[in-house]
Amino acid sequence: MRTIISAEQLRSLLNDTRQAMSEQPWIEAIDDHSHSVGIPHGKMEALHRLERDQWVFVPLARTKAKNGRLVEHGFEIHRRESGWEVITAALELQDDKMAKVHAEAARNHAVQVELEKLRLRAVAAPRAHAG
Repeated sequence: MRTIISAEQLRSLLNDTRQAMSEQPWIEAIDDHSHSVGIPHGKMEALHRLERDQWVFVPLARTKAKNGRLVEHGFEIHRRESGWEVITAALELQDDKMAKVHAEAARNHAVQVELEKLRLRAVAAPRAHAG
């Protein structure tokens, strides 16, 4: 899933995920296109990185793959001219290698719940401005 969100939706997403961000390992990651993806440890760090056109991964849930590796499910976020591009993604933590971020369908329940919140905020925003 890819979508463009507003600055307000981005702040809400980062507020909702601050607990999971604070528990992240200190690692470096790359995505499928060999772009560096930062793993922020809080809302302010995420906003700081995004304002400097760095890409970030925001986690929501952790699972284990069949091979025993940890997998974080969440969002990869990029700054775009029209807002913030949010892509549902997974971060695979590897033992001695750099971690990999790749797009994935929103199969994890926590990711689905957060997507629904973003959708509801997008619907509510025009109504709030119309009143």
